[in-house]
Amino acid sequence: QMRAGSLLRHALSPTAPRPRAPTRASRIHTPRASSSGESPPLGGPVYVDERDGSTPASKMADDLCSSRSKVIDVDVKHATPWLEFRSLTYLDPTGATRRWDMVGRATRSESAKSKGIDAVCVFATLRKKGEEDTTLLVRQFRPPMNGETIELPAGLVDADEDPIVAALRELKEETGYVGTVAGGDEATGGGGNGKGDGDGIGKEGEASTRDGVEAITPALPLSPGLSNETVALVRVDVDLDAPENANPKQQLEGSEFITVLRVPIA
Repeated sequence: QMRAGSLLRHALSPTAPRPRAPTRASRIHTPRASSSGESPPLGGPVYVDERDGSTPASKMADDLCSSRSKVIDVDVKHATPWLEFRSLTYLDPTGATRRWDMVGRATRSESAKSKGIDAVCVFATLRKKGEEDTTLLVRQFRPPMNGETIELPAGLVDADEDPIVAALRELKEETGYVGTVAGGDEATGGGGNGKGDGDGIGKEGEASTRDGVEAITPALPLSPGLSNETVALVRVDVDLDAPENANPKQQLEGSEFITVLRVPIA
């Protein structure tokens, strides 16, 4: 069984298997053309085997590639300070007009600093001399689920805020712990940002690495059929021997009721 840390490192490692970029012969993975060379019926599933090279199926896959689709109109049906219910009009690969309903974050910042990331979640590794590493989870009531969930510490990225700064802020607010970007050091920001403000990051917008693994992922869509919300996972180290972590205290908002769980990474 993979340890949590090993699984995370494998998932984020640049050497981990990644889907190959689409090529002209395999833009859609779909059944091969029959041995007679006949193409699958239009509108049916198109299966392309990359080993076959150019086939009738791969040509149809090219003609019906979903990358030809595009949104041509966005109608905001209802908006709150946090969310927008939007009705989309888009063109499919055949040129037909279609509709799609979605929910979007009204809080997304257009700042280059936020990198189009709506929210962050934090994988914190707690280290203490003589003890095995642990991590932090939070338990809280989620109204859409009408029940409690157990999650990584997480929160929205503020306007014009770097996602790494947001991750360290959310970790402090939700758990009380002070962290630094994973893989940082004194030169790049393990205990500060080199400017003396001790925010635990290196140069602004610069992510540290450890063992070739970035401290922050790209923007990740979690439910692309429902929303364009994106989340980045940020790896953070917490030194339990540091004075600031001797007596952690949450800094919760009035509507937050969060229980912090310290659990083994194994």
